[in-house]
Order: sequence, then C-alpha cells, then structure tokens
Amino acid sequence: MKTIKKCLAIVLAVAGAATLAGCNNGSSDHRTATTANWNVRTSASVERDSFDYWQNNKETATYAITFTEGENSSYKVSYNCSSATYSTEFYMLAEYDWKSENIIEEYRSTEEESDTEPVYVYKTSLVISGSYEMKSGGAKKDFSDELTTVSYFRPAGKNLQPVYSYQKVKNTAPATLSANSIDSAFVEIDEEYETFYNKRCSQATVLKTVNGKEGKETEKIGLKSGYSNFDNSQIRAAIRAFTLSDGASRTFYVLSPQNGGIQSVTASVSGAVELGENDKAITTALVNAPDDYIFFDGLVADKKEDEKDRNIRYSAVSLSVDQSLKGTSPTLWYTTVENNDLNTTRCVLLKMITPLAFGMGTLNYTLSSLNVVPVTQN
Repeated sequence: MKTIKKCLAIVLAVAGAATLAGCNNGSSDHRTATTANWNVRTSASVERDSFDYWQNNKETATYAITFTEGENSSYKVSYNCSSATYSTEFYMLAEYDWKSENIIEEYRSTEEESDTEPVYVYKTSLVISGSYEMKSGGAKKDFSDELTTVSYFRPAGKNLQPVYSYQKVKNTAPATLSANSIDSAFVEIDEEYETFYNKRCSQATVLKTVNGKEGKETEKIGLKSGYSNFDNSQIRAAIRAFTLSDGASRTFYVLSPQNGGIQSVTASVSGAVELGENDKAITTALVNAPDDYIFFDGLVADKKEDEKDRNIRYSAVSLSVDQSLKGTSPTLWYTTVENNDLNTTRCVLLKMITPLAFGMGTLNYTLSSLNVVPVTQN
C-alpha cells in the first residue's frame, strides 16, 4: 500500500494538485525563488497591485485527455477519455481569516485584532472512468474515479507558502507489476484529506477521512527547515512561478497527505521550443483566449524585420518525485516567460503527461480552453 500511495501522490502532483511555499526557519536558505508569472508584469510590487484583479476575476482552463497504453504483460488499463474531464481554477481570496473556527484550534490565531491576509485559491477537478482487464482470460473490472483538490497559498512574494488544502481522492490504482487475478490488479482508494498549515509554515496537520469508516485520523508533519515546502495539491501552480531557464534544476519538498510525510522533488527544465504543427489544439485554445491575456494570433508569416516573433515558445519541466519508482516521472509544459515586463503569455500550462506505475501507460493532458471570468463567490 505504501508504494500505491507514492504512485497516487505523483498522479496528484500533476493531475491536480500543487503549490510552492517557502519557510524561513533555518540558518541555510535553499528556497526556490517564485514570481507571479500569471501576471503581465511579474515583479513583487506589480503582484501586490494585481490582488484586486484576481479577487474579482478567475482564470479557468480545461484539458483534453488521451491515454497511451503501456507494455505490462500481465494486465492492462483503459480509460474512457472522450467523457473524461480535467479542469482548473485560479483566483484570490481577499481575506483568509486565521481566527476562523474552520481552522484547527492549535493553529487558530488568538490575536485581539483582526488577523487576515489575502491568499490565492487553486482548484482542480479530474473525473475519469475506465476498466482493468487481465491479458490472459479477459477478466475485467470497470471503475469510475474522481480527484478534486482545493489549495490556499500566499502570494509569490511570500514564496507561495501553503495555508490549507483539501483533497477528495476516489482512485482505482494499479497494485502490482504482475497480477494473478483481476482483483489483485488494482486497489481502490476512497479518502478525503484536509491539511492545515500553521502560520509560520513550520508544521502541518492532516485530517484523513476514509469513506465508509467512522472518525478522522490525525497526523502532524514537520516541514523541512530552510527549504521550499509545497502541498502536493499545489505543485502545478508552484512550477508556474519558477524561472524556467534551460538546464535549470531545483529541489524542493512536497507534503503528501496520502503518504503521511514529505518527499524530495527535483524539477529539471529543458530549453524552450515553439508551438508546432502537432500543437494545433493548443494554438486554437490560445487564439480563443481573452484578447488581453495571450498576445498570439497563430500566424508566423509576413513579419517585419524588426517585429518580434509572435510564435509562442514553451518549456518542459520534468519532475523526479521518487527515484525508487521507475518510469513515473511526470512532465509539464509551460509557456516561456520571454519578458518579465511584458509577460503576455502568463506562463500558462499547455500540456502534461503522467506515466502510471508498473508500466500501465501514460495519461496525456492538452489545453483545450483558457478563459477569465468574474469571480461570483469565494
């Protein structure tokens, strides 16, 4: 089961979870620098000026899903990708109230005065169904999965420190390299997690609910001193705040409530490339984005000599989550920040791949729509 939970943490890290946080409670400082790459101008002062915008507007994105079958000789998994959905939301909550009764008592503020601060909100939702099937005999088992995450975290100027996350995990995961029967091929997980971080970002408390079982399990987890610490539901938003330069490598720590601890993660960046003929769906999504959001018309011809190339470039970021799990390193592609003062592409996530454990195949996500809509409620 421990291996299964590690695999699940990797799936969540890409398919819907992620944010970066830095803690400064150590003598050495190995924090990964973060900037607000979702803004047209990325400086800390501009980020503060943009709070009102993100409190009133919400970025929404949807992704098409495909699946590439693996080479496991014992059994296989297939997904109903035509009906699968993956979506994200990103906006800001004006006041996270540290005195709220919704916060566990140990971390609740006792200040006499009001104790609130603005935090970003990042939500993801993955709904997908499919089946496991034995390659010998044809025994088959259908499943329907749902991964939902909500994370709250501080601005990039404060290293995106997490303050809270919620994860609903209904997941049917491959259980072994070689299965003797269909029932041994997978494990069903139906759990919910609430993770509260203390105000200093030095400790977290995880409340775990196993659906169908009474009560909650509680676990306290200490964060890594002097390093960036992220909730695994926030990794995608955290990477968006990195400087994605060719050859860069960054190591940080991720709290995975499924594992009951933290894991070391390394992000490796490759050189930027241009959108090409195989990226037509992504190009269409960007062309149809709001006019003030993506400076891109899909055209590359007839440019003047002094006109900047209007092609979008993007960079790949490979995540090494656990060296013991071969073949399970996710990769994400973000639009490249060419100019911090005119960042019109806003470092949007264009596509990602999530290899499944035990050679079961790869889930592929491709941007299909990008929009900004008014925030109707927080």
